[in-house]
Parts: sequence; structure tokens; C-alpha cells
Amino acid sequence: MTGKAAGTVSAALLACCAAAMEKMDLNGMWEFRLERDTPLEEVRMPDFLPNDRMPVPGCWDTMSHYYNQRGTGCYRRTFELDGDAANAFLDIDGCGLRSRYWVDGREIGFSKLPWSRFTFETGPLKAGRHMLVCAVDSIVDGDRVKLFSNFYDFYPFGGFHHGVSLWVQRSAVELRRVVVRTRDYRNGTVELEAQFAGAGAPSNFTASVAFDTAAVRDVAFTNLRARLTVPGFRLWSHRSPNLHTVSVSVPTLGAAKPVTTRFGVRQVGTANGRITLNGEPVYLKGVNRHESHYEFGVTTPVQLMYEDIRNLKDLGGNFIRGSHYAQCEAFLDLCDEMGVLVWEESLGWGNGREQLDDPEFCALQEEQTRLMVRNSINHPCVIVSAFLNEPRSGEQSCLRLVNRLVDVIRAEDSGHLVTFACSQTADDISHVNTDIIAYNTYPCWYGDELTTGSNEEMRENIRRCHARIVKRFRDLYHDGRPIIVSETGVKADYGVRDPRGKAQYTEDFQDEYERLMLEEIFANREIAGIAIWQFTDAKTYTRTRGLRNRSYGVNTGGLYDLYRRPKLVVETVRELFTAKSEQD
Repeated sequence: MTGKAAGTVSAALLACCAAAMEKMDLNGMWEFRLERDTPLEEVRMPDFLPNDRMPVPGCWDTMSHYYNQRGTGCYRRTFELDGDAANAFLDIDGCGLRSRYWVDGREIGFSKLPWSRFTFETGPLKAGRHMLVCAVDSIVDGDRVKLFSNFYDFYPFGGFHHGVSLWVQRSAVELRRVVVRTRDYRNGTVELEAQFAGAGAPSNFTASVAFDTAAVRDVAFTNLRARLTVPGFRLWSHRSPNLHTVSVSVPTLGAAKPVTTRFGVRQVGTANGRITLNGEPVYLKGVNRHESHYEFGVTTPVQLMYEDIRNLKDLGGNFIRGSHYAQCEAFLDLCDEMGVLVWEESLGWGNGREQLDDPEFCALQEEQTRLMVRNSINHPCVIVSAFLNEPRSGEQSCLRLVNRLVDVIRAEDSGHLVTFACSQTADDISHVNTDIIAYNTYPCWYGDELTTGSNEEMRENIRRCHARIVKRFRDLYHDGRPIIVSETGVKADYGVRDPRGKAQYTEDFQDEYERLMLEEIFANREIAGIAIWQFTDAKTYTRTRGLRNRSYGVNTGGLYDLYRRPKLVVETVRELFTAKSEQD
């Protein structure tokens, strides 16, 4: 994504694209070599001698013979074109942590954006066989890797997370993508924005447009945009996830195939201290979710994503915070289809003054956040775009960066609400311009000194903690924005039971605590939603940070364990989520 001599990303030409261009699936077994503990700058590329094979997508450091090993993964494969291409676009749906790309020995791109979905242009390609070589560096090095640090509380898996594909452009100018923005949910008015590949694309033109199964009609686009009403529209919501399609072609370009885009008609807003969807208040009942599994790492199969969403819906939940990075295309597709409200955030975790004052860190934050919003803009499930989990939000440097990122998101006209999750609740000054005030807190788990540890004492501490934080935000900002709890909970090791003593880290203690916590949060009329930490256990730092604090290298705060086995607390959450009204 960075390094202009190597090739740059065309910002409008994103991985979430439609069917006018030919898609070539490059997933499967690639030639591979791991240069252990060696950064990509020190690896001979693009020529290297493979000694193994590796699946794409896949995380090498979850496999037994490379387990927990860091270094540069060198990948190679060929692909074949049956005709000349004016251009092509290499789409990467997430990788970790930095990566470089060559086609036929010519470097086309260099990315410093872990987890992001990004695209590089290959330039013209002749018919025949071509060689694609990639280097993916998973070493956590603060001088080279600005967006991930060793203190982050989740594991930076090496490899290609969710796949690689190539989109082939045959003509000099082709319609690449159509963005759909809801302008009035009450009458189904949407605005279409056409995005082209190739130089010399028109800004004013007539296109053939068809919604769903309706007849094709000619529509005039001015400055690449047209405003239309969706015939027979049905609103999208988490309760009724109705989806539409629009197909657009530009006959003057000679394109036979239209670009077909899926979207939902819906509008998100805020009113009276609540988040609204299509004008109605909705209380967010949800979880934080890492894309993580003990065997697959971040390369979770669609079956597992589907199971997670089913489990959330069965709990009576409606909301997932995608912590702490951009979400993959397949997961957002499922959330669109199954009706889940999503908070998506760009990569960050506990960033302090040194990072917040670093110009490169700030520039990369802008780049990844802009890209995240553009990639997800056609997904109606995404209602919140966020960034910088738990930054040092009492610092002026944080306020400056937060305001920059708020402006980046709003400039995309995405229809998303904007916020970040704050843990510096006593000192925060950075929520000035957000749409939602969100905070993370763990009363009785981190920091509180309890006298007896009784349920009565814990309940009172939980109640006082949230009341104090909410009052502080209201007194500081003097407005009625929604306030939500973006993280709270406790940890429990799966299968560890203590029904009599209910000691910490047992399923019994987690179950008892989560009941107290949910009852107190639901009783606080100032709070508009909650995301429990966390949905499933997730791998985190291993043999770092003083070898402490995380059982077998896993954050065990999940309602389910790494294998999606439910803990005792699941039935309690189901009971309380189901009883809590969304309109309350």
C-alpha cells in the first residue's frame, strides 16, 4: 500500500468489486518457503527456491511444522490469461503483517497495512502464462511495522488471511464498481456512484440500469452519479435483512456485461440518546468478536463464520463489534444476509503518545481507515466505522488524530456512525466530534480492590463504575449522544468449574459476574448498548510481555472457547439478552 516507486493502490479500485471484469481465483496450494526470523528486505526476492507448499488462504504459524514461527513467507504461483489484458487488479483480502508483490519479476506493490483488504494494479499483461510472487513478513518490528505492536492483546498471524484474486480488465476503460448510498429510506431513494478503471473515463454518460428483476432503463449520470428510487423497495434491518441488487452497464464503452452490486436500503442515525435504524431506536446487544480459531488462526472458514452468527442470533443478540481490524468480505456478506449490525474498526490497540506523534503511524491510520470504509460501503450491516481501540485519549495528540480520522470517514459519505472505544474514561478529551461515545471498562476485574468479593459488593462496584463514567461524559460534552459500553466482562477457562467457591477464572464466576454486569447495564437508562468482551476465546501474545497474564497464550474472556464450545455463561446471556427490549 505504500512505497510509490513500487506501485500504488488506486483508491477507487477496491477488492469489493462486481462482475464486469473477469475474476480469476488464485486460491489453492502455492509454492512456499519460510525465511524464519528474516524481514522481507533481507530475503532474496522475487527469485527464491521453494522447499514446501502452503495453502492460500492460510496461516503458516498455526501449522505444526511452523507453529508460532515468525519471518517472511515467500509465495509463488503461475496464472494464465487467454487474451491480452489492458490492466489487472490483484486483490488481497487481508494478510499479516507487511507484504510485497511481483508479476513476471516486476514489483507492483508494497503494503504496510495488516488485516486490510487492498488492491494493486499489475499494468498491461499479454496473453499466456505469468508468474506471481509474494513476500509476507510477520515479524513484529516497531521500526518497520507501525500499525501492530508486541503489546497488542491478539495474535498477528502470518500468511494470507482470506484469499487472493485477480480481476482482469480487457478494455481501455471499464466500469469497475458501483457504490450505492441510501438517500431517503422512507421512499427508497438511493444514489449510484460509478467508479471506472482506466484513463479517460467519462464523468457524464448514459447507463443502462436495472434493479433486481425490473426492466432495464436508461439513466443519465452527472459527475459519475445518479439518484433513483428502488422499485418495490424493502428496508434492510437486522430483523428483516432485505437485500437488493442493481446492475449497471455503459453501452458507449462497449461493455457487454453489467456490474452487479448488492445493497440494502437503510439509514442509521442517533436521536434522544439512542442509535436509530430507519428512524426507530435500537438497543445494541452484542459481543466483541476476533477472527480467530485455534487451528485456522485468522483464516476462519465460512462455516465457522456462519456458526458464530447463528450463535449470536440464538443468544438474542443483534450486534458484533469486529475487534480490532477491518472485517473480511465473506463475513460481512453473511452479516448482510443474516441480519447483524456491525461495528467495523481499523487496526489499533492502546496507542500512546509515541505512536500518536509519529507522522508515519498517523498517515497509515488514515490510509487504512479510508480503505476500510470504501471496501465496506455497500454492506448495509456496517453501521459504525471506528478506529484506535483504547488510545491514550487524554492526550492532545490523540484528539488531533481522532479528528483527522473522523474527517476521513465522513468524507466518504458512507452513512456510518463514527466513534472509537475509550478506556481512559477519567481523562478522555477525544470524543468531541464522534457520533457515539463508547467506553471499555472492567469493574471488579482490573484495578478494583474488593473487601469481601460478595455479589452485593461486586454489583455495587459495577453500578457505581458505569454511573461515574456516564456522568463524566455528560458533564464533559454536554450533549445527548448515545453512550455504549464497547467492552466489559471477565475471563474463564473452559471446563474449569467451582460451583461452591466460584473463584476467578472459573466458568461459575464468569456466569455469576456477567449476570450482575448485564442487569446493572440494562438498568442504566443512559446506556444505549453493550458489546460483551468477548464472543469466543482468542489467541494472543505467546512468550512475550513477561510470560504472564494469559492462560496458554489465549485471552479466555469468551462466552465460547476457541473451538466454539459454550461456557456456562451462555445460557445467562441468552436469558438477559432475550428479555431486554431493543426499543427500551
